[in-house]
Amino acid sequence: MSSAVASSASTAASSSAPQPAPMTAADFLQILVAEFENQDPTSPSDPTQYATQMVEFSNLGQLQNIDSAVTQTSPQELMQASSAYLGREVVAPGNRVGVSGGKATSIEYSPASTDNYTALVFNSSGQQVDSVSLGSLQANSLQNFSWQPPSSVSDGQYAVALVNSKNVPVSGLLEQGVVQSISLANGSVALDLGNLTVTEDQISQISRVAQPQS
Repeated sequence: MSSAVASSASTAASSSAPQPAPMTAADFLQILVAEFENQDPTSPSDPTQYATQMVEFSNLGQLQNIDSAVTQTSPQELMQASSAYLGREVVAPGNRVGVSGGKATSIEYSPASTDNYTALVFNSSGQQVDSVSLGSLQANSLQNFSWQPPSSVSDGQYAVALVNSKNVPVSGLLEQGVVQSISLANGSVALDLGNLTVTEDQISQISRVAQPQS
């Protein structure tokens, strides 16, 4: 038999061989019991090692269940479930604002120190298009920058830098806006806030939009 034929036969045999079933919780417990019964009496195993192994196995099982549920969800079901985001206000990490119809999304932030702050806005080419004085802000206070785009600013996406009097930028900025539409992009749900898109897995907060008083 030539080496090529032998290799082909070996490949066929390996592909037709039954694949081992995934380990279940019962299998895992049997292994732990066997380890415990056959351990060296003069050097017993640390019980915490068994507890740690059980926790790791439990976490793995949960992840596998989640992955299986996501895999089995059809695009139609995913879009239907995600429609609950429509009209809701969401927050995600980032420093961008979207401008649509002359209105901009906003930025949540918390200054690290009490100081005078300024918001600098840049277009996609990195050119500064606006500078807004925010005044004196208290350290660790939750703030919201709601930009009023000048009439010369066109719809699109802009980057924001919030700096103190020493031109040191504030970190941990959060993008905030109301979901206008949803779509699927590479298997992920994309939420459009108005020329600003965030994915579902980026969202850190979701809330209802307050209705104006009649």
